[in-house]
Amino acid sequence: MTEKAVIVGAGMVGLATAYRLARDGLDVTVVDTGRSGAGASTRNAGWIVPVMSTPVPAPGMLGKALRWMARKDSPLHIRPSLRPDHVRFIASMLRHCNSRDYQHGIEALVALNERTVSLFDGYQQDGVRFEYHRTGHLLVFRTRDAMHAHRADFVPMERIGHTAVPLSGDEARDLEPALGPYVQAGLQCTQERHVDPATLIEGLEQRCRKLGVRFLHGRHVTSIRSEGALTTSVLAGDEEIGGDLFVLAAGVHSGALSRLAGFPLPIQPGKGYGFDDTSGSVKLRHSVYLGEAKVAITPLSGRLRFAGTMEFGSSDSTVAPHRVRGIIRSAGEYLPDFPPAPQQHAWTGLRPMTPDGLPVIGPLPGKENVFVASGHGMLGVTLAPMTAEIIAAQVKIAAQVKGEERDADIATMARPFSPQRFARRGHGKRSADH
Repeated sequence: MTEKAVIVGAGMVGLATAYRLARDGLDVTVVDTGRSGAGASTRNAGWIVPVMSTPVPAPGMLGKALRWMARKDSPLHIRPSLRPDHVRFIASMLRHCNSRDYQHGIEALVALNERTVSLFDGYQQDGVRFEYHRTGHLLVFRTRDAMHAHRADFVPMERIGHTAVPLSGDEARDLEPALGPYVQAGLQCTQERHVDPATLIEGLEQRCRKLGVRFLHGRHVTSIRSEGALTTSVLAGDEEIGGDLFVLAAGVHSGALSRLAGFPLPIQPGKGYGFDDTSGSVKLRHSVYLGEAKVAITPLSGRLRFAGTMEFGSSDSTVAPHRVRGIIRSAGEYLPDFPPAPQQHAWTGLRPMTPDGLPVIGPLPGKENVFVASGHGMLGVTLAPMTAEIIAAQVKIAAQVKGEERDADIATMARPFSPQRFARRGHGKRSADH
């Protein structure tokens, strides 16, 4: 079995992978430019939501984007930019906005989510300490047509036990009395969970340390050194870190890292916004999704977390006030008691997006011992444990270690997420998506 693993990235996916490989007995080192979870891994809604696992590129997305371009506070915004990588990425994403690719993506994500909830339960059973809620999710809508459109996307997840039960507006208000009269329909998803992502990051790091994982924070990887198809080390700060295998799990930075490794991947940031309201003006028992507004609300200890919007073409952490005001305005339409000026400190998170809306998980083409675990978009929390399972299974197969029958099944299930899909047919070099 390969002995030493170097994971670049200490976000949710990187920590989940470190935890899984350490449990398999590997000597694991995690390298990150900042502290664990400093990016989008803690700046998100904290939802474990298989039922809503769908690709971002969807039929009709282009029309919505065009209609929303004039609104600075719209749920989806594409910033005009002539940067070649941005233009190529958006053009490729729009090519994937068709029914065939969308349904292919949903089917792939159904298989990926089959064990999601049980893996999170396993974290808790193994002593990972974090704030964990099993109250389910409630999606609410101002029209029944919007509810039915969402439900159609969720039907495939019923095969793995994640159902969405239609509700009337009154039934939704029975579950959450804070909802206002404009809510006309809802979907109750009882199998979904939510966490405080900051506590999950902290809990995973502490458990990893107990398993012997070494952490190197504040180290920027500037070089990935190889001998032919075999990578030998990464240069991080003033230290050269050698290993037998390497995992690129650095979120939006994974594209640049893959370029250093010789196969650039089309991973671009999708900027999300959020804030925590501590006013106590609204009480919720479930996580609530405001359907038409595309805003997620998460009840956590002592606060409500609001998260939403998707902005392409922005790669910094600057908070645009009008984006935050859009979330606040939308919240007030569904929750009449929500104050127009809540107690909040706004933040942003850069989600690693891919042109087809699917994560990138697996061996990097041209490298025998480099794996990628990135591109999860808005599903990083949900998909992190299963991503780690895939990497662990692929490591065993690559090392020709006899594993369980499940390892082969996992490797087969992971094919739609392979980095190889971004290689030109018949070449194995860069894809036209770059």
